[in-house]
Amino acid sequence: MFDRSASAPHRSAELIELANIQQQRRQLDFRESELLVAVAAQGLCVQETGHTTKGWLADTAKISSSAASQRLRVAERLHLSYPTLVEAFRTGRIGWQHITTFDKAANARNRADLTEFIPSLIDLAEVATFDRWAQELRGIATQLDQDGGYDPAQDRANNRLRLGPLLNGIMTITGQLTGELALIATSLLNSETDRVLSRYRKDADNAGDETSGELIDPPTRSQAMAEALADLLERGAGVPDNTGALVQPELVVIYDEATERLTDTTGARVSPSLLRWLIAAAIIRPLELTDTGDPLRMGRLLRYANRHQRRALTIRDGGCIFPGCTRPAHWCDAHHVDEWDNGGPTDIDNMALLCRHHHRVTHRPGWTMSTWNDDDVGANETRFRWLTPAGRTVYSQRHHTRDERAPAA
Repeated sequence: MFDRSASAPHRSAELIELANIQQQRRQLDFRESELLVAVAAQGLCVQETGHTTKGWLADTAKISSSAASQRLRVAERLHLSYPTLVEAFRTGRIGWQHITTFDKAANARNRADLTEFIPSLIDLAEVATFDRWAQELRGIATQLDQDGGYDPAQDRANNRLRLGPLLNGIMTITGQLTGELALIATSLLNSETDRVLSRYRKDADNAGDETSGELIDPPTRSQAMAEALADLLERGAGVPDNTGALVQPELVVIYDEATERLTDTTGARVSPSLLRWLIAAAIIRPLELTDTGDPLRMGRLLRYANRHQRRALTIRDGGCIFPGCTRPAHWCDAHHVDEWDNGGPTDIDNMALLCRHHHRVTHRPGWTMSTWNDDDVGANETRFRWLTPAGRTVYSQRHHTRDERAPAA
């Protein structure tokens, strides 16, 4: 669909081109959704690349795994359940953001009734701003839920909390709480925040320098709430559970003698203040590594990697070693390259971290995994590679980064 208004004589060539790009983007988004559904249904990505469809999309499009997963799920639901939306999307009457917003508003309780509103919602999308359209959609969806007797406070699926990666000493927290969890968290955090602010104000009153007039400014409420959350967690960790056990935080810290840097297993720098907290509160388990990152060999004494070997693998591999995979180390299996049943030892240089999906792929007929220790990598560095059923060679990654020295496949 071409935007005729953009072709008027008073419009600049740049604006006309930009308007046409928006139409082309909608067409590309629609075609992508069709292809994603077709490729996923046939299992083509796994057969040809070893990745799931969402894993291939994340790696190829250079987007996050969660974004790729959402795009695939929405595309599948769109083409399976909403033919009227599909046609409006195909003709450019609505865009991908309309689709994702509708999909988020629809659920098992209101989907059937909400589907009846689709024609009028499509008409509204052509005359209303997107924000106005989304507001109308959410209002309809919420009302349909309430008419059905739905109480969000009783829905446990509404409770979720996510911690972002610790990068340079900074971590993000996202999520939501409902029902009694929301009430408990709100009450405790507000009370503790008041206590933290009161302490700061008292310190400010007592710390004024009469000669310089310098005072200590108390934090904002949001800053105080962050401290309150940490205080509550720290005090709670000091109370044993009903079995008498205490929370035992643990973090692997790597010391590089050459640079005198402290990092965690993701490569993020560990600050001296964090290290002091670890020494005071956490369990410290020193782990000495050779220059190859290969400290522990168990031979045939153990079939499965022990805790110390998993720590060493985490330090060396940093997560799933299949190229393009973003699964973290704690989601991975310790895979024997030379299989245990065929005499392979439980040694670090015969093991690699693979997420459950790529572990299964590696064991599929036609897939062969081996170590890679030629001159391109270095004699003291263990890497891995796969030969696919199609005869293509795939080279491993470390810490979610491909090796630039890997030969072209």
